Amino acid sequence: NYLDTSTLASLQFAVHHLKVKVLLVLGHEMCGAVKAAMLPNEVLEKEPLQLAEALQNIKSGLDQDRLKHLHDSRAHDREAVTTNVKQQVERLRRDKGIM
Repeated sequence: NYLDTSTLASLQFAVHHLKVKVLLVLGHEMCGAVKAAMLPNEVLEKEPLQLAEALQNIKSGLDQDRLKHLHDSRAHDREAVTTNVKQQVERLRRDKGIM
């Protein structure tokens, strides 16, 4: 759902030490984490610290302006998941420990 420190470290290890050549970033429709990340900040702040942090990190990568124009709930969820995947791919692409 989000490229955190331990996930990034695992991927860096795989690329550098196991010689993994391809990383695949996937998303899925109806993702509960992405859906939860779209809740208002006041709701997210009531979650346990680590969960709130993870959801805020996901939320920060979503294109809120684009999402607010989608009124069909399935299209909204699909776009949010797609945006999250693209954000994680971009983070991997910029990471010198991966590329």
